Amino acid sequence: MLKTLSTAVVLALSTAASANISLLPPVKANPDNQPTEARMTLGKKLFFDNRISASGTMNCASCHLPHQGWTIHTPISPANPGWVERRNSPTLINVGYNQALIWDGRAWPLEKQAIGSTKNPLHKGQNIDHLMATFNADPDMVKMFQAAYGNTPNTKDYGKALAVFQRHFIVTGDSAFDLYLKGDKTAMSAPAVRGMDLFTGKAGCVACHDGGNFSDYGFYNIGLKHNPLLDSETHQKVLKFDAKRTGNKDWNSINTDPGRYLITHDKADWGAFKTPTLRNLADTFPYMHDGRYQTLSAVIEHYNRGGDNVKNQDPRIKPLGLSAAEKADLLAFLQSLRGELPEIDMAKWVRNAKGETLDGKALFEGKGTCINCHQAEGQGIPGVFPPLAGNAHVSEGDGSYVAHTILYGRSGTLSVKGLSFDAIMPPIGLQQGLSDAEIAAIATYVRQAWSNQVSAVKLEAVAAQRGDAQH
Repeated sequence: MLKTLSTAVVLALSTAASANISLLPPVKANPDNQPTEARMTLGKKLFFDNRISASGTMNCASCHLPHQGWTIHTPISPANPGWVERRNSPTLINVGYNQALIWDGRAWPLEKQAIGSTKNPLHKGQNIDHLMATFNADPDMVKMFQAAYGNTPNTKDYGKALAVFQRHFIVTGDSAFDLYLKGDKTAMSAPAVRGMDLFTGKAGCVACHDGGNFSDYGFYNIGLKHNPLLDSETHQKVLKFDAKRTGNKDWNSINTDPGRYLITHDKADWGAFKTPTLRNLADTFPYMHDGRYQTLSAVIEHYNRGGDNVKNQDPRIKPLGLSAAEKADLLAFLQSLRGELPEIDMAKWVRNAKGETLDGKALFEGKGTCINCHQAEGQGIPGVFPPLAGNAHVSEGDGSYVAHTILYGRSGTLSVKGLSFDAIMPPIGLQQGLSDAEIAAIATYVRQAWSNQVSAVKLEAVAAQRGDAQH
């Protein structure tokens, strides 16, 4: 139903709802997809299976990493090789409570969204019939589908398994806020309690972020100015492609992300995006649909100044007049919404689509999944993924920098060719279960292909990096 509602209708529905913040109720099961151990296990297996992508390099966790708040800590998410994304992945934390999916609300319910993401050219670009043939040729997968749903692998049960895992596993536990509401008045600090009063009062956050999951699931234009990142030729191509495939007659004139308008084709929805959950905000940075803000303080500043006064901005987005002390209190409250997340060892679940090889290029484009962010020619995306070609970092020393980065990831601001990158690379080597020899092969390929290094990265150099990080 929400898929076709305009912002005005959604606003009316949400206004009628309770404007309170509360404990998180138990997640409701889909009556046609009740959780069982076999279904949960199958869904978990599929979530981390690289075979669900046409490239064999992507799975659901490529954009929804468990240790990065079930989102990814880069402003723009990775895309199917050959494409680029234009949005940050919404967190999957408490996704079972959502009443609309994706930033523009195009998908509903989870069972269908999982299938759509698999087929989407920007995401995984997989032929679903080919994927089911692959699973039916895998005896272990056939057994798991039979145990879960009593059928051999098929598209409908594939979507159901992924949905049941996300709905019932990725649920946050008690936060300091929850404990406070349950009667432990020491669980929240004094600043956080004052911040809660601001949240429901002067700051007006509760107008959209209400209920147990701190979201009314509506769509609003919160006054975000145009993101210059989208001005690149590759992003312009993607914006027009998506507008055309969602049936917009004006697709060729769209040069920014119109949000909910893509789906409703209603100008009243221009620039409106779904209200996200505020739970576990400390884990789900960067913020906004395009990841433009790295910190919660920057988000608070946006609302305190009343947005950027853009076309179609919601009238409730106006200057708040919060003092420095009040902003600090509000931040403390938002941080108190961090609850315990379920633990999962991703490396134990990843299923690679490519066979064994020690060919650096094949590993870069396959099991190593490097191509998802750096692409085949070593180019990056300005401000998101740094380029390898012409990147001085890849030629440092004996290759230890590259080997360590592949193994353990890299965080912090990085400057390359005059551009600044806040991207936080995950520990691909650990997640993909790459051996020292495989990491050495990838590092050698990277150095030789894009920094004209003659010497190979030695196995001992990689082993030393693994050893140093363990002690």
